Amino acid sequence: MSRTQTELTILPAYNGDSILIKTFDKNKQEFIILIDGGTPSTFDYSLKKNLNEISKINLLVLTHIDSDHIGGLIKFFKNSLIDEIEIDEVWINQPETEFNQTSNIEAQISVRQAENFKVLIKKKKPHSNIREITIADNVINIKGLEFTILSPTVEIKDKFYKVWKKEKSLLKEENLKTNISSSTANYSQSLKELSKIDFKPHSSIDSDIYNSSSIAFVLKCPDVKFLLLADTRAEIITQRLKELGYDIENLLEVDFVKISHHGSLNNTSQELLSLIKSSNYLISTNGGTSKHKHPSRETIARIVYKANRDDELLNVYTNYKITDIKNRIGEFVNETDLEEGNWNIEYKNTFTKNDK
Repeated sequence: MSRTQTELTILPAYNGDSILIKTFDKNKQEFIILIDGGTPSTFDYSLKKNLNEISKINLLVLTHIDSDHIGGLIKFFKNSLIDEIEIDEVWINQPETEFNQTSNIEAQISVRQAENFKVLIKKKKPHSNIREITIADNVINIKGLEFTILSPTVEIKDKFYKVWKKEKSLLKEENLKTNISSSTANYSQSLKELSKIDFKPHSSIDSDIYNSSSIAFVLKCPDVKFLLLADTRAEIITQRLKELGYDIENLLEVDFVKISHHGSLNNTSQELLSLIKSSNYLISTNGGTSKHKHPSRETIARIVYKANRDDELLNVYTNYKITDIKNRIGEFVNETDLEEGNWNIEYKNTFTKNDK
């Protein structure tokens, strides 16, 4: 099938991520990329419907093993639909260790859940190429599509594997990962005031190793360019961009930025944003959970009032209706906020070069 325009869709994945990209290679042949599968319920609610229209996935990326990213993929691989879809390549960072499988795919982040997924890949798609990804890969070119890898570093992947190998049993999320997203929402201060507050993440990279090990990259398609940050840490991406030669005089220019970790205040820093030139920022969340409320007002403030912004209208897009998000987390933005900063926020799922 031929194609001449890239289309990125952020599926409604509850509090998680699931991104479907329909682009084209150097021969103008359709190239399908699926990044994450959202929560287990995401497959039934939205992913299955979209996959019904697809016969081949050229690249499947599991950015990291959080349940709100892997859950929907496990349900996909357990569904009969998997037999109808060819998958060329899978990117997944996971050591070769043996665990007993668990049927509880609703469980939170766990090494057992991810091991279950790897078993499913090998069983259902034995001919798919499984590839580990780190910044050592640098730039990966697949049929003219360019992937510049920004995360994880080799060191962080190795640390993640050490943690993985220690977890011999299914543990609760709070035992594996520090909650870095449960800070009290600050709705009283203006966006401009919030943008001036220094970025101070609530946990270290090592204690947030699952998010820190996220596969993040710049995707350059023939007609459009994306920065896809999964749930990775701002410190990691900032350092990587600097290593690649980007600074405030030489910005990374992209058409769309998928903001990290559903807009958590701990994953988007002023320094990182100062290295990026874009007018379009995408946030994937329905408002989050009782413990993890997303997006944060602080993240919105940092985007709107980022350093070295140009005069163009800046767009923030959510994959759920603004009113629905507000019903879950409160008035994270208001009409007064929109009176300054030359910006807009709206609900929108699908993006093409015409939306730049």
